[in-house]
Amino acid sequence: MVLLLRLGEITMKGKRTREKFEKLLLANIRDALSSENIQHKVRRERGRIFIYTDAEEKAVEVLRRVFGIKSLSIAHETEFEGLDDLVLKAKECFADKVRGKKFAVRARRVGQHSFTSLDVEKALGAALLGFSAGVDLENPGITAYVEIRGRRAYFYTDSVRAYGGLPIGSEGKVIALVSGGFDSPVAAWYALRRGAEVHYLLCRIGGITQEILTLHVLKVLADKWSYGYGPKLYVIDFSEILREIRSKCKSSLLNVILKRYMYRAAEAISVREGAEAIVTGESLGQVSSQTLRNLYVSSLAVRLQVLRPLIGFDKDDIVATAREIGTYDASARVKEYCGAFSEHPETCASVEEVEAEEAKLSPELLSRALECVKVYDLRSVKVEEKLEGLEVDSVPEGAVVITLGVDGWGKQYLPNSVQMSFDQFLESIGKLDPSTTYVLVCEEGALSLEAAYVLRRLGISAYSFKGGIRRLRRLTSA
Repeated sequence: MVLLLRLGEITMKGKRTREKFEKLLLANIRDALSSENIQHKVRRERGRIFIYTDAEEKAVEVLRRVFGIKSLSIAHETEFEGLDDLVLKAKECFADKVRGKKFAVRARRVGQHSFTSLDVEKALGAALLGFSAGVDLENPGITAYVEIRGRRAYFYTDSVRAYGGLPIGSEGKVIALVSGGFDSPVAAWYALRRGAEVHYLLCRIGGITQEILTLHVLKVLADKWSYGYGPKLYVIDFSEILREIRSKCKSSLLNVILKRYMYRAAEAISVREGAEAIVTGESLGQVSSQTLRNLYVSSLAVRLQVLRPLIGFDKDDIVATAREIGTYDASARVKEYCGAFSEHPETCASVEEVEAEEAKLSPELLSRALECVKVYDLRSVKVEEKLEGLEVDSVPEGAVVITLGVDGWGKQYLPNSVQMSFDQFLESIGKLDPSTTYVLVCEEGALSLEAAYVLRRLGISAYSFKGGIRRLRRLTSA
């Protein structure tokens, strides 16, 4: 048996470009199979690649995720002498498969032959008719496919859809801004599908838990979709930048200003990596920072082009794609960081006002953050740390509840809680009773998860209230 791989739009390229792309694709195929410890041999012909392996089913599952492949089939390969020999060998292959079923024959040829594809279909159809329940060309129960290339023929009945696109590495490098949620990994996947070598930047505003959870998401992209190169994740601590923006700039412009700083960080990393574009998961109108005007104002912070593969997607489209590519479960665990959004954001910011607000910030703010960049090799990094068991749906008896950064209104739902900012919490850790169980609550659940993680690392029993105050408010009003 052999795997027959069909190429997508590569076949429409000019001769030199096509040759270059096919070489890239072959390298990516070898990397994909070797990464999964699949022994194999590869042979190429015009428009087709053939893979010889004893692990056909496993190889199909891997190769359908290699961009540049349109579809693939597990086929029986044979050599033949003339039409009669071809039909005889095809009958031996398909007789049991069509038994008792309505069938059709589809043939195609490449090369010089004394017969046509139609001749093959007629002769093989007649040879198989006695084994079957008859011919049905419109809605067959099974189709006998015959692909003829020179003196070799390939017989198969099924075709597995792959994802097409272009081989990774054919369109240069990009830096994808990621948060770990649903949108940015899907946007990165689309950039990979178009042949870009994608490296990642996390502007970390949610602490080490955000970093760990984002690593889990990106490992899916790195291990299952990024064949042919070594994707990297750059992590920059954005906590100081966020604090400065919140304390010195208009709250209504926080989202836009923060996004502009993230673009600037991505541009700086692009210089280091030799990338030619920034990729984001922004979708038009999804949140306040993604209105048409605010996207424009954000883009003016950098000279590098910003690509937005999801610009016309709605959330259902994005989530459906996340499920298909395998990032959904990991992304679903990533929380929105409470402090990164303003209560009444501006949806139509002016460039002049944003620049005036940014002038209040230290010119060294970004350069300080860039001094301590952490870099992960995503293909080789092991993400062992798990965050399961940190969240609870209710407060255990005898636990002390600490609400973080909710400006007093958490008292309405948790009247006996201790309230403090996240910074105050960090300062008070040394005063906490190690024999007490603590439940941390914030607006969305990200800060509290980080706080619970910190306490657990210190040996203190701690949990994060799942869904935060917003979920608690929904529960009490239901």
